[in-house]
Amino acid sequence: MIALTPKTTSYIVIVEKADHNYSAYVPDLCGCVTTGETIAEIEKNIQEAIIGHLEVMREYGDSIPEPSSIHELDSPANIILQVSIHFD
Repeated sequence: MIALTPKTTSYIVIVEKADHNYSAYVPDLCGCVTTGETIAEIEKNIQEAIIGHLEVMREYGDSIPEPSSIHELDSPANIILQVSIHFD
C-alpha cells in the first residue's frame, strides 16, 4: 500500500470502445470508472476520477493499493493507457 504524499504515480487504465463513446476503468481502484467521446477526453476524465477516488480513500482511511504493472494485468484486447497522477 502507498501513502498519499506529494509524488507522481502511474496507474494502468483499461479503455473499452462502445457504440458511441469509450468507457475506462482502473483495475487497481475498484469503482474508479469514467466515460468519454474520445481517448483524449477519457485521459482527462480518468485523471480526475483517479484523484477523486484516492482522495475519498484517504478520507476514509483506506489503504491505497500499489499500481500494478502492465505485465501483471490480464486484459482482453482493449486499449490500455498508463496515466500519471500527481498527488499534492
